Amino acid sequence: MLYQWLADLVMVLHGALLVFFVVGGFLAWQWFVVMWFHLGVAVWNLTIVLLDFGCPVTAAEKALRQRGGEEVYSGGYIGHYLDGPLWPEGYTWVAELAGFALLLVSYAGLVVIRLRRRRRAATERATEPAA
Repeated sequence: MLYQWLADLVMVLHGALLVFFVVGGFLAWQWFVVMWFHLGVAVWNLTIVLLDFGCPVTAAEKALRQRGGEEVYSGGYIGHYLDGPLWPEGYTWVAELAGFALLLVSYAGLVVIRLRRRRRAATERATEPAA
């Protein structure tokens, strides 16, 4: 029972990491400190996708399920939980491209926002009366 509960917890945390991968760059528009954690998650996901190796978080969930006496699913987390229910089966590559496109849009937006804030701050400093 404990291992099944832990496997479910790992599954939920894994899903939260995937959601954070998609929206975290946009959260950094408001809270820049989020950017550093998001960058780590982005590099991690990009590495897994490009090098096509198994995710250790998926491996941990499967190990916990096996210890809990459950049958372990084949394939990865995305293929098992998302491919089919969330988008048409076999179109994971489209979801991956969309996720990485959103990441690039969020990072481009962050650069624009940061540059505007710097320009505004420089303009405000330049127009302040000398003391």
